[in-house]
Amino acid sequence: MPKRRAPLTDEEGEVRELTREDFRGMRPVREAMPELVEAMAEFRRKLGRPKAEAPKVHIGFRLASDVVASIKASGRGYNARVEQALRDAGFGEKIKRESPLKITKLTSAAKKRRSARQRTKPAVSKRRA
Repeated sequence: MPKRRAPLTDEEGEVRELTREDFRGMRPVREAMPELVEAMAEFRRKLGRPKAEAPKVHIGFRLASDVVASIKASGRGYNARVEQALRDAGFGEKIKRESPLKITKLTSAAKKRRSARQRTKPAVSKRRA
């Protein structure tokens, strides 16, 4: 009859100090519960942001400062508007999708107000005095 091992926990649920004999009787998780290892691997695959069907690519190129200023002055979401303008000009494939961003043209009065606000902002220096 094999020697009976002492339980790992006491009545209160506290784990006792493990001995060499305890470690000899243990098996790796992959052997004892392979379904748990598979479930953890599946869970980790699902973490993070979902992969896009057509991921965006970061590029860098130089534009005239007045062009950049007018693009940025058009407001938030200007990246999507620039992409749409390039598609309309014949670059890339035509993708028909309904965008949550509305592409709107600013009226000349709105452009003047926006540029006036930008001129009144104080210049901030990165250098310390």
